[in-house]
Amino acid sequence: MVREMAKKFEYSLRGDRAMKLTQIKQKAGEKEVLFEGDLKRGKFSGGASLPFVGDMTVRGRYRIVGDKIIVTVLKKPSLYTWDQIDSMMKGFIESEELPG
Repeated sequence: MVREMAKKFEYSLRGDRAMKLTQIKQKAGEKEVLFEGDLKRGKFSGGASLPFVGDMTVRGRYRIVGDKIIVTVLKKPSLYTWDQIDSMMKGFIESEELPG
């Protein structure tokens, strides 16, 4: 079963925003979540449909305001808690920058 209730999360963006967005897209891609967009706004989606479990898709949008990224999760699997979704997003957004 999939929950359709939206929830917002806000995270700090430290450092160069363009580089950080590239890093977010790469980190999310490693978990099969696609982040699409630019330095103002975008969307993300990913997950899978698993036998005997069902739809495990996470979907939402983001917008960047100053040094913050505001993530709105529009769809999440009911098996995931909001804390698990928050932890997943932090892993994409707040991890250390990639070596250049």
